[in-house]
Amino acid sequence: MKSEKADQRVKITKMLLKKSLVELMRENPISKISVKMLCEAADINRSTFYAHYTDQYDLLKQLEQEVISELKKHLSNDAFSKHTEQTAQAMSQILDYIAKNADLFKTLLSENGNSNFHREIMSLAQQKTISDIHNNPSIDESTSKYLQCFAVTGALSIVQKWLQDGITEPTEKMSELISKIIFKGVSGFYS
Repeated sequence: MKSEKADQRVKITKMLLKKSLVELMRENPISKISVKMLCEAADINRSTFYAHYTDQYDLLKQLEQEVISELKKHLSNDAFSKHTEQTAQAMSQILDYIAKNADLFKTLLSENGNSNFHREIMSLAQQKTISDIHNNPSIDESTSKYLQCFAVTGALSIVQKWLQDGITEPTEKMSELISKIIFKGVSGFYS
């Protein structure tokens, strides 16, 4: 019973620190955020912080890895290999996760976020998606890489714009929009 209580306190402490980090990163890059600032924002002492993290960069890295791990769950199947109903469903699941964690994503993908995190998301998405482009014999390898880059960069830019606008559009609409642009291009919107 005592260890369950201790585990719960650790979870709460880590959650408070992550929340404080996101709040501070809205205004400052990680290089301008100190452990002292984090502890004051989370209302914990420094020894508690150091029991879990080596510094503010370690906290940020662990937070980013949690996000990457969650995204991998949604990208682990073949839903993005071809444009199907399954693609829209998988995209909606990813967008639902992003919407539920909007402040986190808006902050991590902002100019105050870690550029390596942005690149890691791009790389993950390129590895896990649009295999029909890569496997199409009529598209050479070089062109395939450019097409994948264009699709992933465009999708991420749409997500960033959606976050900046306050998630005013439903996830289903955004999922359809992203899928249509990726698989049919801008010309897919002309009748």
